[in-house]
Amino acid sequence: MQIKPLTTIIAATSSFLIAMLLPDIIWAKQQATTTGSTAITTNTNNQIANNKDNQFEVIKISSVLAKNINTTQQKLKELELKTFDLSVPKRFQGKTVQNITLKNKQKVIALTFDDGPWNKTTEKILDILKKHNIKATFFVLGQRLNKQKEIGKKIVEEGHVIGNHTWNHPAQKNKMNQDRIESEIGQTGKLIYQITGKTTKLFRPPGGFLENGLADYAKERKDTVVLWSTDSKDWYDKSAQEITKKVLSKSRNGGIVLLHDGGGPRDHVVEALPNIINGLKQQDYEFVTIPELLTIKDRELHQEELAKQRKK
Repeated sequence: MQIKPLTTIIAATSSFLIAMLLPDIIWAKQQATTTGSTAITTNTNNQIANNKDNQFEVIKISSVLAKNINTTQQKLKELELKTFDLSVPKRFQGKTVQNITLKNKQKVIALTFDDGPWNKTTEKILDILKKHNIKATFFVLGQRLNKQKEIGKKIVEEGHVIGNHTWNHPAQKNKMNQDRIESEIGQTGKLIYQITGKTTKLFRPPGGFLENGLADYAKERKDTVVLWSTDSKDWYDKSAQEITKKVLSKSRNGGIVLLHDGGGPRDHVVEALPNIINGLKQQDYEFVTIPELLTIKDRELHQEELAKQRKK
């Protein structure tokens, strides 16, 4: 049996309650009007005035109810997604993800930041995200996290998701020594847990290279290897305007945007970020973390599987 989403159930229940309560509200107001009018006066003009007041009050009550229901639905939706902040659906564990194509009408996109935490830059980015009430995913380097422990802790405390990006950022294509592979990922993972109290199951290979053994080892650990669908090229292009243009032109529903908060001076990223956010909002995008994005895709695939089963 298919279980309906919590928000759907609430919406249906809320609509039912409005349909049930409004007639009673209207009747109660009419009764009060009739009783009061009979006891005080039979003046027709006063009755008309009272009825108009009652109608306005009913409209006001209806408006308040509708507003409260919309707010409740939104809060439930946010709560439902936040439940999955640190979890990855089973079908994506030990897999590589890059092109998350969504069929649903809800447009979502994930902002990701690599190579931090970086002094000042990461904190400026966190402030911008906080101002816009956006949660992102940060793939941190162990050596940087070891130097900027408080910033790393702040990333998680402010509701963002943290991922493993190795210790030293070995961006090489050739096969690496197994001991180093295990150290690059394992040492960083341990430090993330020591500082934030969170165990991450997300890994991004430096340079996006999949053949040097890092990605294979991460998948053996059942980590999800996360690539990207939109590269801002902010490591190459130092123009905030060009970075913004690249991201806005190449973004799509279910997209993963690659940005950098570390690896060198990133003032151009800080400058571009508000414009990127505003531009994506104008395109009706909602911002999600990587676990949230994978959860949305997992539910979509689950619905497709149920539909196929019903056809058999």
